[in-house]
Amino acid sequence: MKESVILTNNIAKEDWQSLAHLMMSLNTGVDGRKETKKLKKRVGVIREILRVFMNNMSNSQHIELSFLVGSIKMVEKLEIDYEIYDIKNKEFIIFLKLFVNKLEKQKIIAKKTMERRIELNKLKGAVEDASYL
Repeated sequence: MKESVILTNNIAKEDWQSLAHLMMSLNTGVDGRKETKKLKKRVGVIREILRVFMNNMSNSQHIELSFLVGSIKMVEKLEIDYEIYDIKNKEFIIFLKLFVNKLEKQKIIAKKTMERRIELNKLKGAVEDASYL
């Protein structure tokens, strides 16, 4: 247990550029099976979106609340898909969980009043249901 806490803290202290490089070097575990073709494409899109996000985060310490909630839900959905397709190599999922942990430590902003109320309710449900940490 202690090693996971140390790893989580070390990842949270890393700069965004090195996390982007680490993410791109990780094996997603999605092989060339025909039934995982859609999952492989979705993982590729997620990697590209997160890479761009991390490269743009180097100057900012704020994230939008909707991005945090979307990230939590995305990790939950990918975890379910990895279970459905019986993918054993889950290092990409582990990285995404550590990434969400780092996001949770950032300052959160919401741009619109109603968006704040809606996103906080979504976040409340997502965090209460999240059993990944």
